[in-house]
Amino acid sequence: MIWVVVAIVVVFLLIGLPIANYSGSQLLETYEKYSKIPCYAKLTGGQFALKVSNEITGGRIAVARTAGYLTDAYSSRAKTVVLSDETCDSASVASLAVVAHEFGHAMQHLSNFSKFKFNLRLAKITRILGYFIMPIILVGLFLVFVIPSLTFVGFIFIGVSAIILFISILFKLLLIPVEKDASKRGLKILTDMQIVDDEEYKIAKDLLNAALLTYVGDFFRALLWWTFLSKKTKLF
Repeated sequence: MIWVVVAIVVVFLLIGLPIANYSGSQLLETYEKYSKIPCYAKLTGGQFALKVSNEITGGRIAVARTAGYLTDAYSSRAKTVVLSDETCDSASVASLAVVAHEFGHAMQHLSNFSKFKFNLRLAKITRILGYFIMPIILVGLFLVFVIPSLTFVGFIFIGVSAIILFISILFKLLLIPVEKDASKRGLKILTDMQIVDDEEYKIAKDLLNAALLTYVGDFFRALLWWTFLSKKTKLF
């Protein structure tokens, strides 16, 4: 029986570690390769974003820019797609794909996509709980090792911290289908607006698949932090 468990752990490590450690570099390599391919529509990411905002969302989603590299995001609070300088100014297929993905999140928001709304709530919960996990663990360990009469209470504190950690890992797992759906919606925007040809569509899809893999990698890093074999990840 023990050999079965060992075999499962080994297989899990063989699958999870490469994804955890190399998904980020894979995305950067894919983006850099496709960022050199100009789009036939001759639109920069910023121009495309404004076009999508007006024609697809009816102006309900604003567009803003921020400094950085691949710092693109969708702000649900401000209902704004925030694009990095690189994405805004580049007329590449990669930039169009990034813009489309972020507007995919915007469309999830506007359509009241249940998984998107649930993840927003879970993200807020994990951020709040993240401030308390270390104090709770320290109090629990203090009670267990310093005050023997309160050992049971100490284990309760440690158990609560384990639950918080589980919620954080669950959030990372549930984020994967939300990101996959955003990419699907983004690709539909590209085809509906006839912004890309068949070859560019394949490029955009390949890039967004590489981006999705980073979220899978983040989930594996959260699971494998205890092994010290995977790169660190932000749990909260």
